[in-house]
This record gives sequence, C-alpha cells and structure tokens, in this order.
Amino acid sequence: MHHAIEEALELGDFNTLLGELSDASGTEIRSVAQHLLRRGNELGVASDARALAGRKSPQARVLACLLLPSSYSRDEEGAIHALRVLACDGDRHVREAAGMAAGQILQQDFFPMVEELRRWIEAKARPGRMAAIAAVTAATCVSCIDWGEPLVRLIEPLLEDRDPTLRRRVGLGALSGGLLAHHRDITFEYLIKWSTSSDAQVLWNVAMSLSGASAAPIAKKALIVLRRLAVDPRRFVWRATASATWQLGRHCPELVRSELARWLEDEDRIEVARHALQHL
Repeated sequence: MHHAIEEALELGDFNTLLGELSDASGTEIRSVAQHLLRRGNELGVASDARALAGRKSPQARVLACLLLPSSYSRDEEGAIHALRVLACDGDRHVREAAGMAAGQILQQDFFPMVEELRRWIEAKARPGRMAAIAAVTAATCVSCIDWGEPLVRLIEPLLEDRDPTLRRRVGLGALSGGLLAHHRDITFEYLIKWSTSSDAQVLWNVAMSLSGASAAPIAKKALIVLRRLAVDPRRFVWRATASATWQLGRHCPELVRSELARWLEDEDRIEVARHALQHL
C-alpha cells in the first residue's frame, strides 16, 4: 500500500482513506480489506461495508464486496441487499468482486444463498446471472456431497442462455472445471439428461463440459454422450462436439482415436471425426 493509505488506516481516518482509494490497485484494495477485517468487530465491518457500497468510487465499492462476506453473519439482510445492487453495478470490476463475495457467502450459508441466487438467475438480468455463475463456480471446490445436486439444478436454467461470455463460464467453467471435477456422478447424470435436449445451446454446454481434464476419468461414458451429439447436423453443435472430443483426446488419446475411427465409417459422424482428428 502507498503511504497515504497506510497513514489513513493507522489514524482510522475513513474519509481520507476513501479519497486515496480512487487510484488504488487491486492488491492495495485487498490489503485495505484485510486490515479492516483484522481491526474491526462484526458490527464495525458490517457498518463499513454498508457505507462503502453506496460510494461513487468503484474502488470503494470493490472494497465493500470484499467486506460483505464477513459482515453477513451480523447483518444478513443488509449484506444481501448490498450484494444485489453491487452485482448489477456499472463497473465490471465491482460486478466481478460481487460474484466472488456471493460465492463466499454461498459457502457460509449454503441453502438460503442458493435460493437467493436462484432469484438472480430467474430475473434473467445478465449481471445477476454472471454473478450467480461466479458464485457457483467458487463453491464447487468445497467437498460437500449434499451441495452437488442443488448447484447443478441451480445453473440448469442458464444452459439455454446464448450470451457468449456466460455460456463459456457455464460449460467450460462451472460444469467442466467445477461440478464435473468435484461432483462427478450427479453432474454426469444431468449431462445425460441434458444431452436429449433439442436446444442447440444446451447441447453446446453439454459438449463443452466434457472437454476438460475432469472428463478423463469417465472418458468411456463421456464418449457415449459425445457420440449422440455428433449426429446433430447443426454446425454450432457438431463443431462443439468435435472440439470437446479432440480435447478429451489429449487426456485419453488411444481411447478417443479408436472411437473416432468408428465415426469415420459413419456418414452421420464423419465430419465431426475428421475435424477432431485434425487436432490429434
């Protein structure tokens, strides 16, 4: 932290601190948050978070997001209200910080926060949905068997969302990098169910979820799903299937090459096989 911020913290001069935050880096803002958390009790942190959430400075609002998880136990209603506002903030950095804060609160108070995030998703506003998927992704790494299915069901409405950034965070992020890695059995059950959908975006997400290292331990079963997707004539779907297949092939090359050899003899799957083999 630069000297003026350190001095304001030492003196407890909150107004000066907020003025200095206007040109603070992300690292400095995190350091300020850690200092405030160390020095304050739950009531003080809750008060600080509420005050910062309404400030004009984006840096102050990012700081509010960093404090909200610690203020939640003291002021649940106030923390959630602030989080709703910050998740839809006009500044990208604030929205991202709000998504991470939502993920931390989700881990603290799982089932009530699942219902809160469900409301954000059902509202269909892009910022709220982006924050919700960030929260889910952050919570997938927690080894709690009871969380798997609620998280999978929570993001299910997002599978049809065609927003380019959101769909990557669903298929490649929350599903492939999170849920399939840490809650494999229940997630794969839902992938099988979703693979029967007629919606191209849903099928794209299914394919992408099977493209990462988390699908390698279940590669044989994953290929059964990809085999089904490979006959879809829509370019958006079959190209996603080809991409997922060759990426899976990086982890299980012999198994995938053998499967693709069979697809080359099938006129409905030959295009997918040729495209995938270009990368293997």
